[in-house]
Amino acid sequence: MVLVTIIGINLGMIRTMLDRHHQATLREAERWQEIERGLFELRAMLPLEYVRREDWIRFGGTLDAKLDALREEMREEISGVKERLYAGRN
Repeated sequence: MVLVTIIGINLGMIRTMLDRHHQATLREAERWQEIERGLFELRAMLPLEYVRREDWIRFGGTLDAKLDALREEMREEISGVKERLYAGRN
């Protein structure tokens, strides 16, 4: 009877230890899923918020070229207006 009791207690302890191990494994799996979800969200949002250096340089160069062209057109228009304004004064 004592032997059966000891074996029962040991089996109960083993079962408890296996249950704890199973619960810990489930918690760890949930944490890994959260990390993976966060990583996927980061990968999805990164292209929306991040601009590569080469793209930014190209954008800046295009914008500078447009502003230079606009400045040149304005200078031509202003020089034409100046000629008309000061044509009779020379």
